[in-house]
Amino acid sequence: MFRKEIKGGPRFLIRSNHANVVMYGVFETAISKDNLKKAVLLLSDKHKLLDCHIETEEENKAYYLIDKKLSPEINTSKSKDIDKILIDEIKHRFNIEKGPLIRFTLLNQTTLVINCHHAICDGRSLVYLFKDITKILAGEKIKIEQKMPVFLELENLSQKVGNPISKFFIGLMNKKCSKETVSFSDQLSHELHTDYWKGYKPQIIQFKFSKEETANIISRCKQNNVSVNSGLVASILYAENKVFGKKDNSSKVIITDNLRTYLKDQPGENLGYFVSTLKPDLEYNEEKTFWENAQIFNKKIKRLLEKDILKNQVVDLFSPKLLDMVMLNLFGKREDKLAQKIIKKAGMYKNYATFTIANLGLIKPEDNSGKFKLKELFGPFAVSEAMEKYVSVLTINNQLHFSISFNEKDMSKELILKIIKLIPQIFNDRPR
Repeated sequence: MFRKEIKGGPRFLIRSNHANVVMYGVFETAISKDNLKKAVLLLSDKHKLLDCHIETEEENKAYYLIDKKLSPEINTSKSKDIDKILIDEIKHRFNIEKGPLIRFTLLNQTTLVINCHHAICDGRSLVYLFKDITKILAGEKIKIEQKMPVFLELENLSQKVGNPISKFFIGLMNKKCSKETVSFSDQLSHELHTDYWKGYKPQIIQFKFSKEETANIISRCKQNNVSVNSGLVASILYAENKVFGKKDNSSKVIITDNLRTYLKDQPGENLGYFVSTLKPDLEYNEEKTFWENAQIFNKKIKRLLEKDILKNQVVDLFSPKLLDMVMLNLFGKREDKLAQKIIKKAGMYKNYATFTIANLGLIKPEDNSGKFKLKELFGPFAVSEAMEKYVSVLTINNQLHFSISFNEKDMSKELILKIIKLIPQIFNDRPR
């Protein structure tokens, strides 16, 4: 049985109240539950964390355990209320010690929802799962390597992380925390989860732009020498300024990025947690044109990607006890000055950012998939108290697909719909 200690970001997330990553895809033809089961069984040979659960020990250590006796849950539903299904999945609590940490729901034989715990996946992982499921259903073979999973950990990074000073202070924090008793049982986790979702009311919106609108956005970004992601960030900030005016967090944006290519032993298109975030300060300047703002944002984001993309991996140096202490402070179960300082410095406090954007890029269809093609793909849907909105973007079948998750207590659906309506107009009208 494979056993591996969990460190860093995944270790921090194992007891989180909102650690689910949810996506759904719509196929052009019907899928039977039996065929889906067979596909998932084949997938587990490639994506070994599908058969995973988590074991906890003293001193707050936790381990991945891969057990071939486990098999992911596969449900079916005839519901036509996709939003309710997705919201229920966002709120679902995985029993991490029992496992597995992923489940599949097939709606009306054409829509597949995948819900996976963030400790074993990122949004790109679920895209790879959808691609592999499509291949298997189409009768194609998927490439399976008989090696154990690869992980995002300091030993596997191509660059050194942290400097002697930061390592020294993290060591002092770990030492201070080691004197504390930090208990985070499964029962306490269950209580926190129940209480959290009494106060957080998740809402979601998903939509897509036409092929013409998508082509125009891509073309205009190219003409103005900015990435599509930077153009979309600028358009959302512009639209927010028009709808909300200036807010305390108007310039605070979180941008996710893929770290797979930064690893010595690269995971390829396999399931796993390989994500990092940047937190640029992007103040939209009304004195400049839209494209001048977009170009400034593009330079800032590019510079941070080159300079700071691995900065967050210092979390691997934090002891599991300190990570649990921070999580318990985050959800109001403890009050520790050390943990509160970490929460503030890391921007984990309530509504730090106006939005997080995760752009998964272009999803190319499989050439030999025949009738088993994905018509639509939305997600990931995810929530966190550190952001007002989670915006995920991907392009499939020449159309930009957007998924927005938010707390209805902080933000109304009507206001977000106003922002959405403005975005394609921005790329047509040369706004200031």
